[in-house]
Amino acid sequence: MNGKRNGNFALGVLILVIGSLLLLKQLGVFIPYWIFSWPMILIAIGIFSGYKNRFQNTGSVVLILIGGFFLLKDMMFLPYHMGPLLFPIGLILLGLYIIVKKNRNKSFNLEGWEKGFDKSTAEGVGVLGQDSSSYIKVDAFLTGIKRKVMTKEFKGGEITTVFGGSDIDLMHADIQGQAVLKVSVAFGGLKLIVPPHWDVQIGVSNLAAGIDDKRYTQQGIVQNADKRLVLTGSVIFGGIEISSY
Repeated sequence: MNGKRNGNFALGVLILVIGSLLLLKQLGVFIPYWIFSWPMILIAIGIFSGYKNRFQNTGSVVLILIGGFFLLKDMMFLPYHMGPLLFPIGLILLGLYIIVKKNRNKSFNLEGWEKGFDKSTAEGVGVLGQDSSSYIKVDAFLTGIKRKVMTKEFKGGEITTVFGGSDIDLMHADIQGQAVLKVSVAFGGLKLIVPPHWDVQIGVSNLAAGIDDKRYTQQGIVQNADKRLVLTGSVIFGGIEISSY
């Protein structure tokens, strides 16, 4: 178990609800216009993605907040004077979610998802963006972060990028067996620079996103199954680029 729920069940329920609403509409039952609006689509996508990942991916929460913001803004019954308050309230809710998520997940799950890694610490992180710890923790919200990982026993970590970009250089790192890197990208980009002989396994769910492995294969270099990097998580309205140099 990697903490994810069955996405097929959530997708089936979502399709069932949409089909039922469309049927009722065709039968003449009044269905509010906002049910099929684009903000509701964002909310539905956020709920679906969040359900699969137990709402541990920040991207799903961002989609729900964005959809909820525009949905409430367009609702006729919302008092006009409350409109300007929606955006700061949304930021406050997002901040609270990130704080609660950080405190709740003190230990990072990896290979059984229990390795006792305290993500709230920053040991091994240098002032120049060099990271010598075995696990990395990157949060890029409305900003860009560059990190060069130097450890020879890289075990993975977590990268969250929302409305920003993360550039993670793993060329000077090494893996002893397998490392799991959990990513959550929403309206942003993640660039991973990894050695060409690493075996990168991509298990990331994506929506309106692109995942591109641009690594070149040098002559005589083949992928080593004993150096496996597993990517999990989700990418929503963003992209992941994997390259080497």
